[in-house]
Amino acid sequence: MDVLGATPLFTQLPTGRTRLLDNLGRVRREVGPITPELSDALADHMNIRRGEVHEVVSFYSFLQVPTDAQRVCTGPVCDCFGARELLVRTPGAIEVACLGHCDLAPVMMRGDEIVPPVTHATNEGPAIGLARRDETLADYAGRGGLRLLRDLPRPDRIVEELKASGLTGYGGAGFPTGVKWEAVAREPGPRYVVVNADEGEPGTIKDRYVMELRPHLLIEGTLIAMHFAEAEEGLIYLREEYATSRTRLEQAIDEFRGADLLDGRSLELVIGAGAYIAGEETAMLESMEGRRAMPRLRPPFPAQVGYLGRPTLINNVETLAHLPFILREGGETWATLGIRGAKGTRLWSLSGSVHRPGCYEAPSGITTRELVDEYAGGFSDEVGAVVPGGAASGILPPSALDAPLTRDGLREYGAGPGSAAVQVFPSSYSPLRLLGETMRFFAEESCQKCTPCRIGNRALHHLCEQLEHGAAPMSRHQVDEWLLAMEKTSICGLGQASPFPVRNAMRWWPELFAPLGGSLTS
Repeated sequence: MDVLGATPLFTQLPTGRTRLLDNLGRVRREVGPITPELSDALADHMNIRRGEVHEVVSFYSFLQVPTDAQRVCTGPVCDCFGARELLVRTPGAIEVACLGHCDLAPVMMRGDEIVPPVTHATNEGPAIGLARRDETLADYAGRGGLRLLRDLPRPDRIVEELKASGLTGYGGAGFPTGVKWEAVAREPGPRYVVVNADEGEPGTIKDRYVMELRPHLLIEGTLIAMHFAEAEEGLIYLREEYATSRTRLEQAIDEFRGADLLDGRSLELVIGAGAYIAGEETAMLESMEGRRAMPRLRPPFPAQVGYLGRPTLINNVETLAHLPFILREGGETWATLGIRGAKGTRLWSLSGSVHRPGCYEAPSGITTRELVDEYAGGFSDEVGAVVPGGAASGILPPSALDAPLTRDGLREYGAGPGSAAVQVFPSSYSPLRLLGETMRFFAEESCQKCTPCRIGNRALHHLCEQLEHGAAPMSRHQVDEWLLAMEKTSICGLGQASPFPVRNAMRWWPELFAPLGGSLTS
């Protein structure tokens, strides 16, 4: 690599530490994969120790991938639908854990192009309205958008409506949104607003649908949050694989800026570099500040000490997209959209053995069977297993198809709704293979910071591989000890939640784990 040829680009790059990831991404796109020489040159330009830049480059594997590389997704749904065969048919292709286009499985990327071409199977929906698709700011305004920006409710009224709605974080953790906003408002300024658009959980595509179809709705929700928090700066952390989302958001932000709707505030994109763990909010903050995306110990929480040490309001894309409806129609009205005691609607990512994989807005409290039959044209194969809410939510038997997709409805199954990423697997796909691919994903995407997660996920992936051949490298008691240690001592949700699918599989398909002997004690 001719480092001298990159010198003109370096002179254009900002030198603030928070711009390190952006700078590395731009060098990778415009010059090529980040070599040690390029890393050193950028470190010198930004006045950062070379070793620190090397640490960041080594953490984000995508920074070392050519711009025209072909990447094949081998996540569980893609694996089920022939990803391994696609990988063999594509000489020189790079295997990746997830590309966030599970509705198109099996899927690959050529540069920034998704193959097969992106389509959107969706519905209108009362709150998000994905089927409306806004191409321009004028389209959005013509459908009633922007009214809230011109006449915002008082901060205390916003909190009241959010609490009345029962809206929770839709990234998977499910923390009450009104409580989070109230906590941030109690902290002294200056404050920041950060949008978590780094959805990387296999099966989860809902945020991508929002950003590709209704980017202006997300920007309005973000600006409402910025006004509420009195934040002068907002940042959207977007996963690298979402090239179309990046284009749509950049266009939308430019339109808002051109119409003077940013009101002097700054709203910028920060592009990730292929690390699932960056979706954990404290790891995301580390990444945005120019370091490896490794979770922080809590407390303090981001609402107290977040981006650059200041109080930070962090919300998921979908959470913010519900704001305009809630504040316009009222929190109680939104809450009544749910069924079976659940509140509101949510976007359900639906992939696998269904006739129309896609993303659908449907009531909270719906069952998997209702979701598939009423929105996706029914099941395309005999169902063998279902994942109710993303890889970490659990692996359940066909009997769970009639359980409400809520925390209470799935409690008896030892699972949860997570990120609402419903994946349906045919009976021809072994639950043990599904578990093995799930644990492989967690093992590859662990940040390696804490020992239980780093070693535990790899050990469990190895266990699944051995069980497929009838071997048992450890006893059931040892497996139980691993799971308990991971759940209780891992720093973040990745290590804490990855035992759930293992326990589910052992409970519902015990015959697959017979070589282990004994019985699971927790």
